[in-house]
Amino acid sequence: MTRALERMSAYTALIVMAMISVIPLLWIWVQSLRTSAATAANPFGLEWPLQVGNYATAWNAGRFADYLMNSTIVAVGTVTLVVAVAFPAAYALGTLDLRWANGMFMLFLLGLMIPIWSIVIPLFYQMRSLGLINTLIGAILIEAALGLPFAIFLLRANLRGLPRELLEAGRIDGGGDLRLMWSVVRPLAAPALGAIVVFQFMMSWNELIVPLFFLQTDDVRTLPIGLTFFQGRFTTDTAVLAAGTTLASLPVVVVYMIFNRQFVAGLTAGATK
Repeated sequence: MTRALERMSAYTALIVMAMISVIPLLWIWVQSLRTSAATAANPFGLEWPLQVGNYATAWNAGRFADYLMNSTIVAVGTVTLVVAVAFPAAYALGTLDLRWANGMFMLFLLGLMIPIWSIVIPLFYQMRSLGLINTLIGAILIEAALGLPFAIFLLRANLRGLPRELLEAGRIDGGGDLRLMWSVVRPLAAPALGAIVVFQFMMSWNELIVPLFFLQTDDVRTLPIGLTFFQGRFTTDTAVLAAGTTLASLPVVVVYMIFNRQFVAGLTAGATK
């Protein structure tokens, strides 16, 4: 009886938390299919016909095609760079007997404690000296550097749980570290890699500070900055603003729906090793 009551309490708490998270999103979606006048008269209603044209207005007036392209380039580039650097680094720090592995890992962990606000000014001058201001490559490099500490932390925790016997057997068969990393370790680390892909994509897609400081012209702005300017133009037109917000959030939702199992499995594995 006590166990059943505890399970019911846990499920109730999870349902309440899910409703708190989902209801605001559903409300924004409903408002995007109404007129602003109808929303002002009744914030919680839904009238017919649905105002699908709000999405076309938001798409054209807000230059969402350009902003989506820029955000996609930055997010995909950041994810690719983070995975390409973090996986070999985590393999070296988590599976090889290196004298300096723990010290190097602690150095990476320091990156989790440094907020971007504290380094944005010297970073701006450094990027300007390299000619990377107002370039998507510059934004990719910065966001990848910000995402590496967590990626290495999660991957190292996952790789340290791999059986040593498996790696030793691969070395006995003549496999080098590169071959072991790609053929043996990579399939086993797929859940953690999937979690990093989803997490880093969401972080990069929603990043505001880096584009705000380093992408200053309209042709290279990403979606969060474009949505901020869009909000300033359509403050009174809540329906079009809700449509623009929905458009901005769709790619993240799609990516999470595709990789949600890997995301949960990767975080769980990293938390228990």
